[in-house]
Amino acid sequence: MLNKDFASSKDPNLMIYTKFKWKLITTWFNILSMPYILLCIYCDWRELTKANVLHVKALKNIRDFYFTGLILPATLFSDIIFWTLWNTNRELLMPLSIDKYVSFWDQHSMHTASLVFVILDLVLVPRQKPSNYRWGIIILSTYICAYAYVCLQSMSREEYIYPGLKMLSTFQLILLITYFVLGHFFYYIGQWFVIDLLWGQKSNIKGTD
Repeated sequence: MLNKDFASSKDPNLMIYTKFKWKLITTWFNILSMPYILLCIYCDWRELTKANVLHVKALKNIRDFYFTGLILPATLFSDIIFWTLWNTNRELLMPLSIDKYVSFWDQHSMHTASLVFVILDLVLVPRQKPSNYRWGIIILSTYICAYAYVCLQSMSREEYIYPGLKMLSTFQLILLITYFVLGHFFYYIGQWFVIDLLWGQKSNIKGTD
């Protein structure tokens, strides 16, 4: 998406994406995934080389915290709502003329591959439920507030990142923000039931932390 030359379009509805593409939530969660992937590669490499180094254990803890507190809820929420709106009325997401620049495969690479990635990570990597959710809630809340601020600031200047935002009344906007917040926390809390189901009993048997 960041490589698309929307500035060359004569369609004003597309030209605005020259500056808006940095504000798309898709851009946010995909960019946030990049350091996570690098961290995973490094930790797995050190584990394969049997390196029993203290900093690797610390990095694994950071990796798991980063994934559960940010990557999974942000990705699941965004990808699921994207495909829901796409199959309902995709003009709420973007003008139809964007197909000239962003192919259907591009959409899958941004919204399907990432969805499969986090689901596989969730069910294949052993993790444990934390004693409390405080820090996970803090990092997720920071992300939610930051993105909500970007959207509201743009709307205050009558710059609509998504066409559907133009149609919302004040009450509908409040409902959307509420759904945005609750949706992220639904996936955040829900993942711990999956983790506990898959790894809780195994972790207790092995006597891990």
